Amino acid sequence: MSYKLVAKQGSIFDEEHATFIVNPSNTRLLLGSGVSAAFKRECGKELQDEMSNTLLNIEGGLQQGDVVATGPGKSKKFDIALHAAIMNYDPGTKQIDKYPTLQTISKVLQNIEQYLQWYAKHKSRTMKLVLPMMGCGVGGLKIEYVAKIYRDFFSKEVDYECEVVVYNFDEKNHKIVTKLYA
Repeated sequence: MSYKLVAKQGSIFDEEHATFIVNPSNTRLLLGSGVSAAFKRECGKELQDEMSNTLLNIEGGLQQGDVVATGPGKSKKFDIALHAAIMNYDPGTKQIDKYPTLQTISKVLQNIEQYLQWYAKHKSRTMKLVLPMMGCGVGGLKIEYVAKIYRDFFSKEVDYECEVVVYNFDEKNHKIVTKLYA
């Protein structure tokens, strides 16, 4: 079996139901702008409270590329939120070091896959993962490069069924990704 990679245009919350939805967050797990703001609207204060409590229990805090799971807050559109530390918001971080690299995106995908493997082993061998083009907004990464990383990562064989739905908010970026995934 392999991942089934699909590109769609719109908001990740347009998806009817997903097992996992990815929030491209930061090392402080603060809901802010972009996709995180959509999470804040969809999931409510309950999600931010759970994210803050989760961070308190992580010894040493988060590093860029780390991924942590929480519940969906008040949302009924997905089961598990995966918060990917894309931006480095740690105090004292130099401005240039706040932004993700393509290696950050690769590390995030590897960490997301650990959650998928756990889910396949303990819950169900069939699932849906919904994610935006991480690092392409405030992070400043080129959409073509991130889309290629996704395509290459999700082209491998796995022992479970996982539909991977990649959302692009605007039409121009959606066309770029659709061409790469055709």
